[in-house]
Amino acid sequence: MSQPDLVTQDNFLDELRSNVPEAICVVDDDHIDDRELLAHLLLPDLLRFAVAAFHEGREDEAGRLLQFVDYALSHGDNYISEAIAVSFVENAGTFPDETPEFLASWPAGLRRELARQNHPARDDDVDPKPPAD
Repeated sequence: MSQPDLVTQDNFLDELRSNVPEAICVVDDDHIDDRELLAHLLLPDLLRFAVAAFHEGREDEAGRLLQFVDYALSHGDNYISEAIAVSFVENAGTFPDETPEFLASWPAGLRRELARQNHPARDDDVDPKPPAD
């Protein structure tokens, strides 16, 4: 997977297309305003795409998308990192198909963010928090 040093509002779609071309079909005019990506609108749709791919047995697709989003979370500018935290991670596990198995398939960075956001109903589904010293 090729990755830029920094994932930004300007290069997010190009990087998505490069790393997960199957997911580019999710992007439509509602996700772009005046030629700028509206990541907060796109990311919930990408989450639904990952959920569907995972449950339809397209684990490679789901895995590549989750790896890309995980990379963008840790290597994104403030806009991208915040959009992922708020629009991809924050409500994960809310809908029935966002199962513990799906959440367990997330890369470590996304699982840490889910735990960091202190989702009590889902804490058992992610890596345990380190013991208090």
